[in-house]
Amino acid sequence: MLCRCGTVARRLRKAGIEFDQVRVPMRKRDRPEVEALSDQRWVPVLVHDDQAISDSHRILEYVDWVEEDS
Repeated sequence: MLCRCGTVARRLRKAGIEFDQVRVPMRKRDRPEVEALSDQRWVPVLVHDDQAISDSHRILEYVDWVEEDS
């Protein structure tokens, strides 16, 4: 079983979408860069076209939508 970040990364690779993976501290309180992007400290976060998507389920739906449009 993969963590949410791993699941999203595997799905992006499968879709052939290039991405930069940035590792952040384990403790949520030590993630100010994540909060600056998405107004919260949970991961994963996908930033695409200046839009931050911060829920793994929404990210996977977005990837499916992008693949359909391709």
